[in-house]
Amino acid sequence: MSLPRRKKILVYGAGAIGRGYLPWVFSPDEFEYYYVERNDGLREMLKSARQFTTWKTVKKNSENLYETLVVPITQCFAPGEEKNIIKDIDVVVVAVGPRNVLSLTSSLKGTTMPIVCCENDSSIPVLLSSVVDNPNIVFAVPDVITSNTASEDIKKSDPLSIITEDGVCYIDDRVSRIGGNAMYISKEELDKQWMAKLYLHNTPHCIAAYLGSLLGVQYVHEAMEAPQARKIVSGAMCEMQEVLLKKFKIDERFIDWYADKELERFSNRLLFDPVSRVAREPFRKLAPSERLLGAAQLCLSTGVHPQSIMLGIMAAFFYSNQHDPDLNIQYLVRSLEATDFLRIVMQLPPDQALHQLLLEQWESNKMVLKAIYE
Repeated sequence: MSLPRRKKILVYGAGAIGRGYLPWVFSPDEFEYYYVERNDGLREMLKSARQFTTWKTVKKNSENLYETLVVPITQCFAPGEEKNIIKDIDVVVVAVGPRNVLSLTSSLKGTTMPIVCCENDSSIPVLLSSVVDNPNIVFAVPDVITSNTASEDIKKSDPLSIITEDGVCYIDDRVSRIGGNAMYISKEELDKQWMAKLYLHNTPHCIAAYLGSLLGVQYVHEAMEAPQARKIVSGAMCEMQEVLLKKFKIDERFIDWYADKELERFSNRLLFDPVSRVAREPFRKLAPSERLLGAAQLCLSTGVHPQSIMLGIMAAFFYSNQHDPDLNIQYLVRSLEATDFLRIVMQLPPDQALHQLLLEQWESNKMVLKAIYE
């Protein structure tokens, strides 16, 4: 008796979500993996090894442990090389970062298979669908933290190892035919999960990373071990909890459970989640409607004073990483007057309350952050 054919899954981006988490959602027993990866070094390693190991942290008897999964790879392409096999693919997953999604349009144009967007931007499916003319493009919310690396000890066994949590992947139920270990839910429920992910995960998580950068640590869990940093992250979480309760009327028990879960996640020593991964591209995270300035604006609109979030915003202004595409943020904030930086670079007009608040607390917030790393 022959075994059922495995579905062919093409994953754009062999990073944290694409390599570390998706194989736990779409098992290699049911799905044959193809990757498109633009990083030359990583792509060549994957093509040579033809497999990698993903390590999942699981809690057993109140103790965090690892489970492992070896994932075979059928092929790993450079961008554009996948065009010859795209017609044979059953499902596509996009996990390349919001800035890079539109670079995929030439390959995806005219396709009809389900395309799942695991990006931190809920507008991506509509945008991509309008460009490639595929009605089966949907949003997904991976409720998980996945590192893009592993500890040195783990990498000795497999240099391509990557660590993830035991999370839940929420996907629009219009493509439930894909199957796998995902949770397919209605748009209304997906919107709730996204709101929680955006403001109870993304906002405090990146604040932890920017504080970690100031502290000079490598991993997010190390930042959470610093009492002053943890206090700010917890404060930002409380501010966002209050906003979600007041503005969006989300169930309080769900919000409290979600917040507790996130703070525990940020502190997980087994994840080895790099500060550089979580803090990358600060300009994107500081966009007017995004997880920092957007979160602070939501606070002000509901009568919540975003004190901790503003400290996180200030930490993002001074993020320093010579390998980050947004490395010039530190030069701009140091070379411009504070009000000009807020007005020109952050697109915050002087007549906005957030502009005035950030300006009024500019020096005092700098002193608070300085006390953390001195």
